[in-house]
Amino acid sequence: MTRQRKRMIIISVLTAVILLIGLYLATMMPRISAQRQTEAIAKKAGDLQRTTNFTIYQRQQTYYAVTGYDQQNKLTYVVVNGKSGKIKVLAGNKGLTQGEVRARIQKQIAPRKIYGINLGIDAGRPVWEVAAKKQNGQLSYRLLDFYTGKTVDLIDNL
Repeated sequence: MTRQRKRMIIISVLTAVILLIGLYLATMMPRISAQRQTEAIAKKAGDLQRTTNFTIYQRQQTYYAVTGYDQQNKLTYVVVNGKSGKIKVLAGNKGLTQGEVRARIQKQIAPRKIYGINLGIDAGRPVWEVAAKKQNGQLSYRLLDFYTGKTVDLIDNL
C-alpha cells in the first residue's frame, strides 16, 4: 500500500468519526438544552441544592421532570410543562420514587427489560410512565399514579 493510499484511508476514517460525533451532538442538543433549562427552573421553583435525574414524558403534552434534593436533603420532584411552562413541585416522601416503581414493576410483571420510567402529568395528576419488554418479548406500557402506584392506564402485549 502506498503512502498516499494510507493517508487517504486515515483522512477518510477521521472524517467519518468527526461526522458521527457531529451527528450525535446535533441529535442530543435539544435534550441537553431542555435538561439545562429544566434544572435551572427546578433549582429555583423546588429550592433544589442538587439534581440527580432528568426525564422526559411525552403523551398529549411534553413534560420535563427533575429529581433532586432541597436544603433539608429531602427528595423533591419538579415537573415542568414543555409548552406552558407550568411547574408542579412534588415532595418525594408523598409518592413513589423511581426506584420503588422499578421494584413494583419487577414484582408485577418481571420484565426482560425496562426501557424507561418517566415522571409526567396525565389528566392533571402526576404519574410514572413505564415502558418495558415482558418475558414473552411483548411490550408493556403503563401509567402508575405517583401517590398510590395504582395503574392509571395500561397498554399491554404490543
